[in-house]
Amino acid sequence: MNILVTGGAGYIGSHTCLELLQAGYEVIVVDNLSNSKEEALNRVQEITGKTLTFYRVDLLDKDALDEVFARHPIDSVIHFAGLKAVGESVSIPLHYYHNNVTGTLNLCQVMQKHQVKKLVFSSSATVYGATNPSPLREDFPLSATNPYGRSKLMIEEILRDLHHSD
Repeated sequence: MNILVTGGAGYIGSHTCLELLQAGYEVIVVDNLSNSKEEALNRVQEITGKTLTFYRVDLLDKDALDEVFARHPIDSVIHFAGLKAVGESVSIPLHYYHNNVTGTLNLCQVMQKHQVKKLVFSSSATVYGATNPSPLREDFPLSATNPYGRSKLMIEEILRDLHHSD
């Protein structure tokens, strides 16, 4: 089974790749390396003794992403890619909305084109705002208070709409 991991060179992504490789999956990573380093993937391969396929691709580059899907029979996607700094998102909100939302839209459109329907999306606790008690539960009210959190919440709504339409 081939699993595409977006943002796979990041902290959570690389740890996920390690577990996937150890479980016997074929792993394809797409990462633009804006918040990560290729060295993390090299270490994953050293630890597991297995290889993965890496493409330095930005999700905003829909054609390059489509090429990855055309080269590999991808069964499912784990989506970690995105900008993630709350403070920075307040300073440059349009950049966050464009990167996180448009990148995900591109990913969903390419997945649809290639008939890939299985997706795990990494959202954020920031979608629950600051007033809910810990530990957070999925049934708590949603109330993101910054552009980063709102971009994640927008993506959740987009994915919900896609699920219902399918």
